[in-house]
Amino acid sequence: MTTGTHVLAGVAIALYFKLPIFPAVLGSVFPDVDLRKGFPKKRTLFNAHRGITHHVAIPVLLVFVSFFFRGIIPSIIFRDILSFSLGYASHLLLDALTPLGVPVGFSYRQRFSFKLLKSGKISEIVVALLLLVFLAGIFKKESITLESFFGRGNILFLTNMLK
Repeated sequence: MTTGTHVLAGVAIALYFKLPIFPAVLGSVFPDVDLRKGFPKKRTLFNAHRGITHHVAIPVLLVFVSFFFRGIIPSIIFRDILSFSLGYASHLLLDALTPLGVPVGFSYRQRFSFKLLKSGKISEIVVALLLLVFLAGIFKKESITLESFFGRGNILFLTNMLK
């Protein structure tokens, strides 16, 4: 999937769950930090694109940790971590629709894929359009404010920091 589609999915998931948008968008593009690794001849989870940063265990672990520490950490941090984690999961879900899929085991070759579409092709454009239609429906029902992007608590924190 391309970055634009991942960003749309991050925004959609944040708005659907009424979470801050910015952390979800960060999470939705974060797995691609491994893009510079490319596709070496002998691929492992640690030296290739769609390696360890695309492993399905990461967002599961992030959500588990955020709920485990929910009573200890401030609620705004919990919401940010949860938003980031769901954005991250949306990235992996979209990549799982492609033939390469995402890793699920302890080696690069153990992968899960729905094999429904290819990145950058018409099928991805259809997915992006469906996300846009979904977002249009949300925008019709509610307004998007600065608080929608960063969360109410984070806006108050930033405002106090600037004083």
